[in-house]
Amino acid sequence: MNRIVNIMKMKKITYKLFMITSLILLSFAVLIYLTLYFFLPTFYEQYKTNQLQSGIEEIIHNSKNLTLTSAIPLFDDYIKNNNAFIYLQTKEGTIIYSPNFLMQGITQSSNAPAKAALIQNETPRNAYFVTLPIQFLDEGNLTVTVMATFQPIDEASQVLVRFLPFISIIVVVIGLGSAYLYSRFITKPLIYINEGAQKMANLDFSENIVVRSNDELEELSNSLNEMSNNLQRTMIDLQKANEQLKDDIERERKIETKRREFFATVAHELKTPLTVMKGYLEGMIYNIGPYQNRDLYLEKNHKIIESMEQLVREILSMSKLEQDTFKLELEEVNLLELLDTITKDLGYFASQKDIQIITQISPYMNVDTDRDLLEKALKNIIHNAITYSPQGETVFIEVTEFSKESQIEIKVINTGVNIKEEEIQQLFEPFYRIEKSRNRNTGGSGLGLYIVKQIFESLAVTYSITNIEKGVQFLVHIPCLDRKD
Repeated sequence: MNRIVNIMKMKKITYKLFMITSLILLSFAVLIYLTLYFFLPTFYEQYKTNQLQSGIEEIIHNSKNLTLTSAIPLFDDYIKNNNAFIYLQTKEGTIIYSPNFLMQGITQSSNAPAKAALIQNETPRNAYFVTLPIQFLDEGNLTVTVMATFQPIDEASQVLVRFLPFISIIVVVIGLGSAYLYSRFITKPLIYINEGAQKMANLDFSENIVVRSNDELEELSNSLNEMSNNLQRTMIDLQKANEQLKDDIERERKIETKRREFFATVAHELKTPLTVMKGYLEGMIYNIGPYQNRDLYLEKNHKIIESMEQLVREILSMSKLEQDTFKLELEEVNLLELLDTITKDLGYFASQKDIQIITQISPYMNVDTDRDLLEKALKNIIHNAITYSPQGETVFIEVTEFSKESQIEIKVINTGVNIKEEEIQQLFEPFYRIEKSRNRNTGGSGLGLYIVKQIFESLAVTYSITNIEKGVQFLVHIPCLDRKD
């Protein structure tokens, strides 16, 4: 039912155009018919009168140079062409020429004037009747009488009246048929364009509107197609932007969730040492048991404060990297010098666990990066390798250049230990530590690798950590500069 209603709505313009065209055609037909009926007789009468008048005047003009006998062919042609009746008579009323009389043996007849009067009296009102003087070379002071009837046009008017029903049927059939074909021809492309436009309105861009008529309809279809293409591209862009917005919102939610978790963890990490310090201080204040040895517990408090200070520094460093206003200070860095500085700083810490640090690096490897950030990241990686290696193991540091890939690979391997596969991806989470006791003497703050992750993402450096047969391998890939000789 709804489909039928929609079709009727779409074809409403067809019915309107059909009705308007039909009324126009029928109105013109009626107007033409009435014009023929009322004005044709008058027009024909005027035309016929002028033709008869000009014809007889021409004969009268030419007769002055002709004899009566030589002028008779002119009268015969006039009668034939105008369907008229002519006769010539003298002043006395004697008819000397008429199509009904022979020229030979014409004599005066006493009843000729009576016949002429009778003809004049019997002339119908819708007829032409005129009597004019005429002269010939051999005859003078004659009169010519011309009479013509307009009966044929009256008969034609009567025929029009009698033929009106048949004309009406023909006019109606032809008019309605022509109006229907014309309306269908005109509105078919409009209906097609309307159907296409409705699909576009319903966001269906599967088909283009194709109209080839070299007129405004074709221009309209092309404009709609262009609008459809532009709208489709805009919707795709909006959809992509919407998806991107959703992703950004989801990412912001995750970041906000992680931020809340981070601050909660920070609060916990700070609360624990503060509670310990408070207990130490209260014991020293009230001289309770072992706390009477103030020097010992002051030293312990000092170590706790140092660890808290280190934690705050790490948090501030991480917060600095996350700020939008943070800018990298790029410079050319020689990796041999950088790693030599880091290994010297960590040498004493490695010797405490009898761990040997072995490096293999060319002296001509340079990168364009932020020296302080790269140093901090590599120092955290090597420090972790030393921290989590058993006593007497080895830490290998190898730097290799790959010319084809235009990058330098830094490989840090610590032997004698492996990490559970399910824990590898969590190593870069803040405050995550493999050592679950959360003892700072064995596990650290849990922010080291998280800071490494933040730094490498800022420097556009790729990294990975995997288990190997000998231990744990940390790979870093940095874009390199051209080698300098």
